[in-house]
Amino acid sequence: MKLKAVLPLLVVLSAGFAIRPASAVDVLCADEEPAAAKADKPVLFLDKSPVIVKYQLGRLSNDQLLLADRETSHPKFIPLWEAIMGRPGIAAKFRAEAAEALAKLNKTDVPTELLAGLKRAAASAPVVAELSKLLVTQKPEDLKKSQTALEALAGAEGPDAARQAAFAALIGIQPADALWAFAQGKPGALTHLVAGIPLAQDGAKRAAFAGKVLPLLAGGDPATRKAAITAAAKLPGSEATAFAALAKVVASGTEVPTAARALLALPRDTWPDAAVKPLADSLLEQAKKVPVPKRTENDFLDVQQLGFQLAAKLPKDAALPVRKSFSTLGVNVLRLGTLHEQMFFDKVQLVAEAGKPVELVFHNSDAMQHNWVLLQIGAADEIGLAAEKLPPQADSQGRLYIPASPKVLQATKMLNPNDTVRLRFNAPSEPGDYPYLCTYPGHWQRMRGVLKVVKDLDEYLAQGHTEPAAPVITEWKLADLEPELPKLAKGRDFAKGKALFTSVGCIACHKVGPDGVLWGPELTGVLAKYKGDAKAVLGEILEPSKNLEPRFRPYEFTLGNDDPFTGFLLKAEGDTLTVQTGPGEAMVKKFAKKDIKSRASSSSIMPPGLLNLLNKEQILDLLAFLQAGGDAKHAAFSK
Repeated sequence: MKLKAVLPLLVVLSAGFAIRPASAVDVLCADEEPAAAKADKPVLFLDKSPVIVKYQLGRLSNDQLLLADRETSHPKFIPLWEAIMGRPGIAAKFRAEAAEALAKLNKTDVPTELLAGLKRAAASAPVVAELSKLLVTQKPEDLKKSQTALEALAGAEGPDAARQAAFAALIGIQPADALWAFAQGKPGALTHLVAGIPLAQDGAKRAAFAGKVLPLLAGGDPATRKAAITAAAKLPGSEATAFAALAKVVASGTEVPTAARALLALPRDTWPDAAVKPLADSLLEQAKKVPVPKRTENDFLDVQQLGFQLAAKLPKDAALPVRKSFSTLGVNVLRLGTLHEQMFFDKVQLVAEAGKPVELVFHNSDAMQHNWVLLQIGAADEIGLAAEKLPPQADSQGRLYIPASPKVLQATKMLNPNDTVRLRFNAPSEPGDYPYLCTYPGHWQRMRGVLKVVKDLDEYLAQGHTEPAAPVITEWKLADLEPELPKLAKGRDFAKGKALFTSVGCIACHKVGPDGVLWGPELTGVLAKYKGDAKAVLGEILEPSKNLEPRFRPYEFTLGNDDPFTGFLLKAEGDTLTVQTGPGEAMVKKFAKKDIKSRASSSSIMPPGLLNLLNKEQILDLLAFLQAGGDAKHAAFSK
């Protein structure tokens, strides 16, 4: 390694620690070997002064922070855990892990640590929101120990999300009358109490506030009334009364979108049949008042969606004209999102009318890039495999990983995290189920759905067809699954395990026996590699970035023309970098070093939530398939 590569390291070492600066761009010298191993885990000196420790942690990216060794055996790890808990962009499961670790180190409990974390993060709205979500999920017996602190947070000035979460936690441990009186005695607190009701975990506790919340829909303080409109949908046992009160809000012409969202949150089977048509008529009058330019905005779309749902509850002869009245107010807008850190679209089916204009609003709330690609019927596998082989070069429309094929009907550009794109197009002219997917390498096997094109959209929806439910997510932890591992010995289902290897997306990057491709590590014999330790293998699946092998450390590259791509750095020889940019030998590319503008290490391309859509039995079948190396005769599949 030449001197220019050594000097930054010496500067860092002189401060008393050795880490790679998060903002640094790697520069490979002519005789330098690939440096992937250097970024595997940062070297931290946590026994230094608090100033130096804070500086070390502040220089780490989120990926580096999560790669650091973290333990609960010594107080020196407290600043590391606090950094994980309080850093924006950290996944919720790592914040929860940090809260548990701090409770152990500080000999407290999780609510105490979450409350402390909220104080430290008061200036960071995203972190406050995430910690608030964790706070309301704690057990009542644990929250009871922190009642005084919760009351202090709820009743004092502070971030709205934190105060609402504190009230939601108090709802679980305080009588409704006492908590209502407490909130009335604090400036502005009643609004936060009402806004916190939907967050409370115990339905019976929420129900106790019905007599206090529903009268607020008639008027009063605007902020408290708006909060009450939202809370009205979360009061078990009062659905019919809430429906009537919300219908009056719609008729009044104020807070109509808020009321529409609340009505959509009420279970459909609680909507009184006799009240559906009058509400539909009232809602239609309000919808007609929305200016045309605003009819693709979310507020209008929520009102329109309620109109469609009301129509679906009517007899067919009455439903069709109501449905048509709402649909003629604007173009058919399809809203699609992503499930954060799950590598899934939030809808597996969209519906459009053949040949009619459609506007897709696609929002990427995930931490990685995604696109949306609509295909001819039956072309998903062909286009997905073709996209895997494409180099990271944009097409004539600036889109990455879009094969040049007539079977690609529509496609967006690749969206960065938190980006939104709108795409207008005419739906295919022939009815049928048209697949859509994300063609970012490794995603298409998992991120897919169907655009159902029907001859008459109003007729189709008037028949009572409903949108498929969003996937159910479980944030699995190793502790949840470890007690089940003895069940791997026998009785597993080979066919289900093999099918899951494909549907979960493993097959896009790994091989087991003859199945799959090699981009990530070979998984045939993976249990032998870990000396038969199924827990260790499961841990690698749940936290794929924790123990990355140097060979599979991904790098985010930027070319001189600013085109980005991700790949594994295989070799650096002379003036050339050899990078694997996708599955298979065909995706091994050579780049001149002079053409690389920047290079930065990244976390695993395997997302951490791959198992979150599976139940325990499915996870065990998948593990058994890996354990058997794809051998159907393995003992795990014996009865």
